[in-house]
Amino acid sequence: MGSTITPRQLKEWIDADEKIEIIDVREPNEFEIVSIPGARLIPKNEFLMGTALESMPQDKRIVLNCKTGVRSAEVLAVLKSAGFADAVHVGGGVIGWVNQIEPEKPIY
Repeated sequence: MGSTITPRQLKEWIDADEKIEIIDVREPNEFEIVSIPGARLIPKNEFLMGTALESMPQDKRIVLNCKTGVRSAEVLAVLKSAGFADAVHVGGGVIGWVNQIEPEKPIY
């Protein structure tokens, strides 16, 4: 609870130049189709294996996204258990982002 943000909230954070790191946990082929501006791709499996944790910033709030919010919620649990207490994820994922923020972008 309290760890899910809306696409609109993310857009407000981006526009306000908040100290955030947007991490897309989808697969590379999905990321090529459409992504949230400024997002960095780190597939979910890298978090599950533990290899992605060392590249997480300590000085920014981590914002996770995927296609609809399911995979990012799974990764959020991994991050929370690793001590990233203020990490959040985007409810509705990139599909929600396109529908609410950038409707000209493709969805799949």
